[in-house]
Amino acid sequence: MQSPWKIIAGALMSFVLCLPAMAQTAEDRELAQMICKDQSGSAFNICVNQQLRNFNCNNAHNRQQCEARKQASRHCAGLFGWEFRQCTQVMLQPDCNTLNAADRKVCEFNQQAFAKCSSKQGAEHMNCLRAHFSGQ
Repeated sequence: MQSPWKIIAGALMSFVLCLPAMAQTAEDRELAQMICKDQSGSAFNICVNQQLRNFNCNNAHNRQQCEARKQASRHCAGLFGWEFRQCTQVMLQPDCNTLNAADRKVCEFNQQAFAKCSSKQGAEHMNCLRAHFSGQ
């Protein structure tokens, strides 16, 4: 039989090790709820769960990109819908000058599409992107 001190020490150790993760989760949940504030009912719950999945950078393939997305969401948290999307897109645009020649060309083409179509919404936005990328 284990002594009670070992059990208490083990419980305290596991609590101390989980504390930063719990704090991060609470912070992420608060941010997700702020982002989804314009929704209600089950749509709100679905939105919050989607945001929490997006904020979990522990298993992300590109952790730096995940953290940047999280920071952009924090910066744009007061906006909703299209405005939120546009704000995060602006925050996440890469610096094309730091890329190699082939990637720089693609990056600049994408930024041209963003500049050309950012004032449009919905189907009009998608048609604008299609026209830009199909070379019309």
